Amino acid sequence: MKAYELYVSKQDVERIHENTLRILKETGVKFESETALDIFRKNGVRVEGDLVFIDEETLNRCLETTPSTFTMQVNEKGDTEELGKGSMLTCVIGHPAYIAKEGRIFSMTSEDAIDQFKMSETSPITNGANLNFAFLNGKKMTEEQQSLAQIAFILKYSSKYKIHADPYVMGYSEEKAYEYSKKGIQLMKRFYGSDDKPMMLTIINPLSPLCYDDIPITKMMAYIEEGQVCAISPCGMPLLTSPGSVAGMMSQTNAEVLAGLVFIQLVKPGTPVVYGNTSGSTDMKTIQLGIGSAEASLVSYTTAALADYYKVPFRTGGALSDAKDVDAQMGAESMMMLQTTYSVRPDFVLHHIGCMGTFNVVSLEKFIVDEEIAKMVQRQIRGLDTSEEKLAFDTIHKIGPRGSFLKGRTPKMYRDDFQLANCFSKDDPNNWQQNGSKSVYETAKEQVMERIAGYQQPDMDPSQTSMLDAYLPDKFKSSI
Repeated sequence: MKAYELYVSKQDVERIHENTLRILKETGVKFESETALDIFRKNGVRVEGDLVFIDEETLNRCLETTPSTFTMQVNEKGDTEELGKGSMLTCVIGHPAYIAKEGRIFSMTSEDAIDQFKMSETSPITNGANLNFAFLNGKKMTEEQQSLAQIAFILKYSSKYKIHADPYVMGYSEEKAYEYSKKGIQLMKRFYGSDDKPMMLTIINPLSPLCYDDIPITKMMAYIEEGQVCAISPCGMPLLTSPGSVAGMMSQTNAEVLAGLVFIQLVKPGTPVVYGNTSGSTDMKTIQLGIGSAEASLVSYTTAALADYYKVPFRTGGALSDAKDVDAQMGAESMMMLQTTYSVRPDFVLHHIGCMGTFNVVSLEKFIVDEEIAKMVQRQIRGLDTSEEKLAFDTIHKIGPRGSFLKGRTPKMYRDDFQLANCFSKDDPNNWQQNGSKSVYETAKEQVMERIAGYQQPDMDPSQTSMLDAYLPDKFKSSI
């Protein structure tokens, strides 16, 4: 039994699918690009103005050519991961504009972004590199550096998987967005000395309801032509950009994902696609998106169910929270969303840890707390081991009634079976009070400072360094 089946039945999935077919065929999806519209027309898809109407036959044909699994090269060493089998490639929170410090929220500085990167690099539970575009704030650079610096920086300073290094093309014309997307991919290929496998994943966000604007389409074209991966991830807001029900929202956003998938397969059959969804709830008091909610959890379960139905890899989840501080709300929401995430095992997770303020705020202390929560959830999901060794009859028999099992060093069996706390206090209340009544936040803050100080720059061949330094502002050419 799949984890999502506790909440989303096969009948639910069929009903969403049938509703999606009606949306695609009768309502249509808007593509704001003549290039895209011409591709649909040439493949016999009905186009009226800039609306595209996709029938079931076309959808099924494109689903057949979409890989159910595919292999990505994840670093310069040639290591690979297979997506489509719950590979759990994870990155920390993406590109928040703000950082929470000491109960207040500030705009991200370049230095904050570097600290965020170092926290990512030293995280024991996150395997993918990520770098906030805010690292370029206040730096003098050329247009090419602004576009490609993130890729060069990750290649130079990260020792983790590098699949989510992405060129910066926001605000560019279609022509420049296409040019720099291609240049970014080609830089990665030159650095790896290989181009026979996908190695880069870009996130494509349709505009809900039911629209693809020009820049996402342009990026898709570049990634398709270079044999790379598009993760299509709509974000519906109920009663604003989607209907006021979870099933209606999932039907609409499913249509958005599938329309993008069809476009990709019509351009180049066999191109890898990752099915995604980051929709949540809407707080109608403030008209704000909610991602740390029971409905956001249901979105993740339904995303897993739909991806399974269409037999494609998927992206969802993370320690998502709408909290503004490291507090009880943050802990409750992060626990719920990480429980969901680890239960469904996506192939790719952005915002794995550190995310709050509805994608807009990072907290480095939250990194530490999220790691603690993640380890707890991982241990719970691992379940009970009732092997002969773990049943421990011989030990019980040897110790006998009124005996003590506390002898010598902590045995490996205990370390394997019990998760030790890192920042959550398990001490006696009186001892805790006598030792300063240290809060979780204070403990996490100390660990943040240790982690940032403990970052070590990876070694690199001088020829590789020379290749990358051309795309980096002077500030980052030698060290960080």
